[in-house]
Amino acid sequence: MKVLWFANSPCGSIKRNNIKTITGGWLISLEDEIKKCSDIDLNVAFFSKTEEAPFIFEDVRYLPILIPSRKSKIGHILDRRKNIESVDKRILPIMIDIVNSVKPDLIHIHGTEQSFGLIQDYVKHIPVVFSIQGLLAPYTEKFYSGIPCAEVEKRETFLMKIRGIDTKRLYRSFYYRGRRECMFLKKAQYILGRTSWDHNVTGLLNPDRKYYIVNEILRQPFYINQWKKEKYNDIIQITSIISPGIYKGFETLLQSAELLKKYTHLNFVWNVVGLSFDGRYERLCEDYTHIKACDVNVRYLGLQSANNLSKILVSSDIYCHVSHMENSPNSVCEAMLIGVPVLASYAGGTSSILEDGEEGYLVQDGDAYAIAGSIVKMSQSFDLCKILGEKARRKALARHNPQNVITELTKSYKDILRRANGTSIHC
Repeated sequence: MKVLWFANSPCGSIKRNNIKTITGGWLISLEDEIKKCSDIDLNVAFFSKTEEAPFIFEDVRYLPILIPSRKSKIGHILDRRKNIESVDKRILPIMIDIVNSVKPDLIHIHGTEQSFGLIQDYVKHIPVVFSIQGLLAPYTEKFYSGIPCAEVEKRETFLMKIRGIDTKRLYRSFYYRGRRECMFLKKAQYILGRTSWDHNVTGLLNPDRKYYIVNEILRQPFYINQWKKEKYNDIIQITSIISPGIYKGFETLLQSAELLKKYTHLNFVWNVVGLSFDGRYERLCEDYTHIKACDVNVRYLGLQSANNLSKILVSSDIYCHVSHMENSPNSVCEAMLIGVPVLASYAGGTSSILEDGEEGYLVQDGDAYAIAGSIVKMSQSFDLCKILGEKARRKALARHNPQNVITELTKSYKDILRRANGTSIHC
């Protein structure tokens, strides 16, 4: 079975240059397991900032798709102002050429956010399956949930708008790509998902699509390391993983930390992985809330490797996820796999990942009082939280078991080919 992936990242090919990645590790983990399947001939097309010819690495053929980027500051500004439709028109012929070159039995598009879905109109003879990561159309509806648009705009400079790095430009990108995503999904015949949320959203857009449950393989350190505490630290260690983004809920985190400081005697430190003290988004949230991170025991840890992050989670007492919208946040899945007690926003697909009161706790997104109150409750209930963490770990180990995931994926591939060809497939 010859399979062609379209992916945002270079996947496992980054290892040929000994490059370590902070994000996208789950896709590399999936690829590593797929390589063990002798009946699958894997080809990976991906966006690249440098021009290079197709190459083979570890028995996988990689096909870079050049996204030109000018080196000068003026060039970067002009690149940001490119119309997304014009980029789509330039990339589409390249994707068609790749399909004609590879001649795959099946095309697997990872994510609906980028241009890859355009190909399905031009390959009627080849089945195309989308795996859902996030969904931009619903994300757009929650984009300004934490900080109103007007509050964001008045804190952004004219120079930021000139440079094309203002939040409104990002919102317009989300809006356009969300509309394009809906167009893709209306036509999509096959979907790989993993939550009731992505099942319902894709079913709304196309009730006739065939939906398969395929979970993710996470990064190796999270399977190995385990939370084994017998009591909480004297200073409660709360950890959150947040990427810069207006809907990621950092302002709620600051408000929650302030409430803990104001109304309780809880001795805590809140570690934030993924953000840094001098980041634009971090400064925006501090300015909007009038809360300085350092004043409410919030500590920025910046980007961390998977190995370091797993150790941070093992030494934590509570993992807290505050995003306003997610599908199946890998950070929550990784925390569950470690076994650290989890508190997360009831948003998007998180209720499919973690059952409230059984494997952790869910609270309404943006509710700083509920988050702070839940942290107090968890800090007073070590024995119960340890049990919840153990249940969460058992659930995550089964859900993210590499062999189970590969079985889910290969069964889906074979069923898609059977349906597309109307015959049984021998792989």
